[in-house]
Amino acid sequence: MKSFYYDIFLSGLTYVLLIYLTFRLMKNKKSRGSDDDGGETIYSPPKIDLPPGITWPSDPKVSSIQEEATL
Repeated sequence: MKSFYYDIFLSGLTYVLLIYLTFRLMKNKKSRGSDDDGGETIYSPPKIDLPPGITWPSDPKVSSIQEEATL
């Protein structure tokens, strides 16, 4: 029964130590980042190459009406 109390004590100590280190490392990571651009993040998504015949909904419509020869 005595070893049970040692196990509970060591488990609790390990839990407290892990929580302390987790919060300490997260705090350092937040304060460490400094941007040289004034804090504004500019996001430009990559241009995805689409297969032929597929267009984005925001692209201008290209009307390719071909006149047929009438006999």
